[in-house]
Amino acid sequence: MNLYREVRSFIGRNFVHPFENFCAIHRPEIYDFIYYDLRLETQRADCGDVFFMQVKGMENFIRLKRKKDFALKVPLNFDAPPVNFKIAAVVHIFYPELAEELKKLLLNIPCAVDVFISTTSPEKKFAIEKIFNDFDKGNVTIKIFANRGRDIASAFVGFKEIYNRYDACLHIHSKKSPHAEDILFGWRESLYKNLLGSPEIVGGILKILSEETVGLVFPQYFNPIRHSINWGENFHGTKNFLHGLGIEIDNRNLIEFPAGSMFWFKPAALAPLLESDLTFDDFPEECGQIDGTLAHAIERAFLFVVEAAGFTWIKISADEKFFDATPILKSTSQIELEKNIFEARHSVLKKY
Repeated sequence: MNLYREVRSFIGRNFVHPFENFCAIHRPEIYDFIYYDLRLETQRADCGDVFFMQVKGMENFIRLKRKKDFALKVPLNFDAPPVNFKIAAVVHIFYPELAEELKKLLLNIPCAVDVFISTTSPEKKFAIEKIFNDFDKGNVTIKIFANRGRDIASAFVGFKEIYNRYDACLHIHSKKSPHAEDILFGWRESLYKNLLGSPEIVGGILKILSEETVGLVFPQYFNPIRHSINWGENFHGTKNFLHGLGIEIDNRNLIEFPAGSMFWFKPAALAPLLESDLTFDDFPEECGQIDGTLAHAIERAFLFVVEAAGFTWIKISADEKFFDATPILKSTSQIELEKNIFEARHSVLKKY
């Protein structure tokens, strides 16, 4: 019996899961120790530009440790000139009750924006049209697509033809997590705030994205989902998908991804994906899957695609209450912003 089983036996069956759930949310360092160190016998290593731990017995799982998990603070701490981008927002609205919230957030984009909305039925389309009929920042296009692949298929198959017309795009959706509402409460709001919380936040993101090397910007991980930044059931699916794009990975690659699949990006940074032959038929029929689908694999593939296209990716954070959980880099000048972008870079294509 290993130490993990002894601890479980001592604590008692009725207390283990509530205790682990509490730690996962409120004391992630204790969760790490109990779940990974004791149960899965982790091997930890410092690889110079990143700290990670590799788990014995759980194939292909590598996880960043907090002290080098940098994010750039938004809004920026200096007045940067506006970025002259032509912008599109690609929005999947499966839950039309969130359409009003999404419209208000999109109004925080401090420039013109064309909005491309996908949904799954005529009834939902009608409800969304009523809400967006007075949107005045740009054109609004609403389409109905098959209920396959969720936001991923709708954006990168359904609206595939739009991207070559824009300099920068937002990918966002009406997220709910009915399978784990207690643990994930507040995740959607955190993602929305970090991506669209104010004109100043969006302006900072666009300034970061305007740097030549940056191809994708996504929010720092919501604390309760940190322990879920892993392959899950998706390593082989991600590996096979990337192989089809000419990108090879194995279990020495770092796993990082925009959890929740919401982010800003340059279309050129996702060119290998946008130029692929994906169709809706490649995605399984929707039946409430929580892992292991092609959409989950592509979510974990985004950053590999970005790097293969010659760009880097950056995390951002507007949540000051989490500043003590991970290091946040504040930029008070253009020179400091460039320095922080260099400091915050990690690589998923690099093998450790």
